[in-house]
Amino acid sequence: MEFDQSVPWHHLTIEEVRSRLQTGDEGLSATEAERRLRAFGPNRFVTEGGVSPLQILLQQLQSPLIYILIAAAGVTVLLGDLVDTAVILAVVVLNTALGFVQEYKAEQALQALTRLAAPRAQVVREGRELQVDASELVPGDLVLLEAGARVPADLRLVRTFELQVDESALTGESVPVPKTEQPVPDPNAPLGDRLSMAYLGTVVVRGRGAGLVVATGMQTAFGHISQQVREVGRVRTPLQMRLDQFARIVAAGVLGVTALVFVLGLTTDEPLVDILLTAVATAVATVPEGLPVTITVALAVGVSRMARRMAIIRKLAAVETLGSCTFICSDKTGTLTRNEMTVTRIHAGGQEYEVTGAGYAPEGEITVGGRPVNVQEAPALELTLRIGLLTNESSLIEEDGTYRVRGDPTEVALIVAARKAGLHPEHEREAYPLLDEIPFESDLRYMATLHAHEGRRLIFVKGAPERVAAMSRAAVAAPAPQPERMGPVPPVPLAPPVELDPEEIVARSNALAAEGLRVLAMAYKEVPPDTGELEHQMVESGLT
Repeated sequence: MEFDQSVPWHHLTIEEVRSRLQTGDEGLSATEAERRLRAFGPNRFVTEGGVSPLQILLQQLQSPLIYILIAAAGVTVLLGDLVDTAVILAVVVLNTALGFVQEYKAEQALQALTRLAAPRAQVVREGRELQVDASELVPGDLVLLEAGARVPADLRLVRTFELQVDESALTGESVPVPKTEQPVPDPNAPLGDRLSMAYLGTVVVRGRGAGLVVATGMQTAFGHISQQVREVGRVRTPLQMRLDQFARIVAAGVLGVTALVFVLGLTTDEPLVDILLTAVATAVATVPEGLPVTITVALAVGVSRMARRMAIIRKLAAVETLGSCTFICSDKTGTLTRNEMTVTRIHAGGQEYEVTGAGYAPEGEITVGGRPVNVQEAPALELTLRIGLLTNESSLIEEDGTYRVRGDPTEVALIVAARKAGLHPEHEREAYPLLDEIPFESDLRYMATLHAHEGRRLIFVKGAPERVAAMSRAAVAAPAPQPERMGPVPPVPLAPPVELDPEEIVARSNALAAEGLRVLAMAYKEVPPDTGELEHQMVESGLT
């Protein structure tokens, strides 16, 4: 098979893509996959390989100041001054050891991260679904995608079902991108506009899909970026250049002082050998033996501080380079921001609530005027959080005290908010079993789910405020004031709904959006207890 990387895969129809890749719905055969793997190579980036401990050790000695110290040690040996020799060599060994330990630890950490990142891929070969190492993917493989999966190669999508992909690592786009199998009209469309493509390194946050591999390894979009980075020549850091300059000044000064002492000695009656020894001893004394160690210790402290902030510094000198920066030009998503969504405010039952805490750890509380709120005393708030939790395809996974997410960041934020209020996904899903759902679609602008609960049937809806408001007839009211009680507070019943003002809802939503907040609306509806399936007309009217 001839493989042309210049083909605008996003622009071709699915039939044209299959024809060029010589594949079909049942995927490649095992024999053909092996043949293509030999022809195109493994699906991995070409790297320079890890640095060996010996290379790291030798790099610590590649400094003009170290050269001067080694030369001074050699001179003291010739002079028979073994004490000075031992002191100078001890300085060299200490400096080398400090630099070696720091850089070796950084190299080991990077290699460990690389091993952890080895991905797997779900493929179809000979009509059967298989899991293979992503490195074994070849052009023409049919790859299956689902929420939470990392795209293992550049794919031309052939099937999509509400597929959305987080492309922030590639394009910087913080919002998940809806994908389609339809060809893009513009053959020269920018990377971020190629909606029929899924690229290596991006993450599926919603829906399902399948795509044909059109590029692997260094031929992928990320591979081209990697190659451009590799082609950038290595430059010496400002500190290294200043040390080189200082070493030249020191060397010139040492030679100058040595020559001066020797010339002045010739004007005396001292023997020539004594004059030479005095000049050489003066030269050795002029060498700043402690400077390399002082610099290395300072840089090592900087490396340790960065490590506490979860940053791996591979080269000690890079710490000083970072410190010399006056401006840092950086993409926002995932660098200046963490690409994590957090619920900060909730309006429910006529009451405004604030949510403390940030990020995906469910640590924080819901407050009114700084006072923590018990959701059992705020039924509208509890219902709002429950709807956000159950109209949700994402998940928050706790492992050894840390949290990782799967799915859309906005949906994960809703899970975290519910957890802060004491609502646990497992318990709520058991109490409200899912019977049917209408997935979110960009043209519908809402998602709806049907649940059973204590013999009732409830529809929960989450979507754009203006869309949900247009489908609603009433709003949940604030509960009536409750008398103070001693002991545990029983759950407060939901107040009867009141008339809805859609314009007020939209105005409030726009005001929040103007503050940079992403706004979602929640609604519910009770339907006959024998309802088993959702229909659009059932959902799109009469909500509360």
